[in-house]
Amino acid sequence: MLQVKDLMSGAVDAVAPDARLHDVLSAMNRAGYRHLPVVANDTLVGIITDRDVRLAVNSPVVDKDTNPIREDILDGVRVDECMTRDPQCVSSDMAACEVADLLALNKFGAMPVVDDGRLVGMISTVDYLKHYAANG
Repeated sequence: MLQVKDLMSGAVDAVAPDARLHDVLSAMNRAGYRHLPVVANDTLVGIITDRDVRLAVNSPVVDKDTNPIREDILDGVRVDECMTRDPQCVSSDMAACEVADLLALNKFGAMPVVDDGRLVGMISTVDYLKHYAANG
């Protein structure tokens, strides 16, 4: 039976809750991610997505009279102001088909993989597509 550990991305970048959105976008663009786990003191505390960043830049957190593309706006918003706290997680030994159902049901693009309270990776819809493309 295929498990999450067979598909997941193991070594993932993470950001701190006090990181600025500019840093998040840089990390996402550098690695090609759309989701980043948020970690404090070696504990997963949230997840931030490219959608969270877009919503934060177009929300009351940001002055509506400013240009949302300016870097000073991205530097003025912290991750913990717009991340999803305590995200739903899966373990690396879960059946891949169960997690695929969770991703589809919740319309998530990715989920953190946590074993024994420690972030060990991320599983995304792209991981499933890559597996299907390689294995038919």
